[in-house]
Amino acid sequence: MQLQQFSAVQVAPVKAPAVPKLVVWEAFDPDDPMTKAAGELYEETLPADERIPWAWIERSIRERVKSKPRPNGWHKHLLLAAPEDRQDDPESLAGYVYGAFLPGYGGYLCYVGVAESARRLGVGRRLFEHFFKVLKVDAGELGEPLPFVIWESHRPGPDALDAEWEVWAARTRLFDRVGGAWIDGVNFLSPNFSDDPDAAPVPLQLFLKPVDAPETAFTSERLREVVGGLHQRVYRNAPGTALYDGTLPPGCEPRLRPVE
Repeated sequence: MQLQQFSAVQVAPVKAPAVPKLVVWEAFDPDDPMTKAAGELYEETLPADERIPWAWIERSIRERVKSKPRPNGWHKHLLLAAPEDRQDDPESLAGYVYGAFLPGYGGYLCYVGVAESARRLGVGRRLFEHFFKVLKVDAGELGEPLPFVIWESHRPGPDALDAEWEVWAARTRLFDRVGGAWIDGVNFLSPNFSDDPDAAPVPLQLFLKPVDAPETAFTSERLREVVGGLHQRVYRNAPGTALYDGTLPPGCEPRLRPVE
């Protein structure tokens, strides 16, 4: 029998596209095109009832440039992310994060957003981790610890579409990767920022990353203090108000649980 011989075919391996190096920096000019692009992304990625007016964030940038934060005042930061070679191109903005260090309390991450074109590239994780470092510097300058960083997120309702639950799942995976834990047992009632004066409060889930305090320090009693402090320090809701008491009703015993 005659055997046919086949020559080997050399196939070059397919290289995955290179991921551009990402740069994260703080915005100090509200009129900079990159800051303006962040404002557009902010309004695209967050529902109106969950976000403050962008003009308030622009004002915080101007105030930070004019003078240093008061010792007991908020140390606010807007951080932007973009590829290293495209920091001047508004269309290249990959994401933003906004929040503050609150002396005597801890860190508060208010808002984070990633452009659709930059998703699944680790942008959200880079923004979270850089933000944690910035708050750590704030605390160190005041000679304070940074016991935790807390943030909120809106969980889809029972009638939500599958796509909304997929977004939620991706978001909570990110929270887990950056060391966050879920504060179980609390539905945080946030003011509704829409134009409708009769709009219902927005129920949010809370997530906390222990930093200078161990996770074991966040007992149920301590978590009630943290959640109550968020209402008082951020939303100006004192005990006895509907939002505060609705968030922390009698018998509420929050606990930290893995995000999963």
